[in-house]
Amino acid sequence: MPGQTLLREWDCHHVNDGPLQSTLRETQAHFSSPRTWIAILIVGVLIGLTGPFNTFQYIALLPRLAYWLVLCAACYAIGFFGATGLETWLGPHLRPRWLRLLVTGLLPGIPIAFFVHLTNGLSFGFTENGLIGLVTLLIYCPLIALGITVASALAATPAASAPSTLQTPALLDRLPRPLRGRLLHLAVADHYVDVTTERGHALVLIRLSDAMRETAPVEGLQVHRSHWVALDAVRRSSRQAGKPVLELDNGVLVPVSRSFLPAVRAAGLLG
Repeated sequence: MPGQTLLREWDCHHVNDGPLQSTLRETQAHFSSPRTWIAILIVGVLIGLTGPFNTFQYIALLPRLAYWLVLCAACYAIGFFGATGLETWLGPHLRPRWLRLLVTGLLPGIPIAFFVHLTNGLSFGFTENGLIGLVTLLIYCPLIALGITVASALAATPAASAPSTLQTPALLDRLPRPLRGRLLHLAVADHYVDVTTERGHALVLIRLSDAMRETAPVEGLQVHRSHWVALDAVRRSSRQAGKPVLELDNGVLVPVSRSFLPAVRAAGLLG
């Protein structure tokens, strides 16, 4: 499969990705999922039917549903992009988790407030009390965004009483929440490590050796100076141009270098 060949060909431009490119890619991956749009549809319809903020009294059903669906989709996109970008850019420097949640939760609410204000003005007309409405939005939107961010973080956090076998790798805490899932593959990309899970992949500013230490308790193996794989992610082995490669569950082919062949054979990954 040309699109999933050796090393994922790295698409070249991924190697030197910065925070903006990484955020755009993660946002695109998140909004390519049908589950994202189903959730937005459900929330938008429920809010549209209940008609908060006087929309029930002043807007007919179909325009009201359209208004809230557009608003929910746009505000969620702005919030997700902002939170993901802030976590990618500032996350490594905000070590206390509460501070990271505070920043990535509150700040995206500011552009959301301006977007809602502009949408309301274009839809219903700008009034003399528009400034008061904007100030109100600048208070409520960041608080709502913070609440959603904290709720998402709590939902993604394993219970403290869970058995150690259910603990997730520390490396996943460095990824945007939508990408945290079963760990498949690590690969060096310039000064970054490209971390691949069953939900996608993202660049993390870390050395491969440090990243591998944060994969526990997942059982894995370094198979190349630039590659680590989770053992349960290997589907089969084969050869390309006479050289051994491992095919992962996501179709990616990972090279096996000569120096790591004995360990790979001992793990039963090569036929």
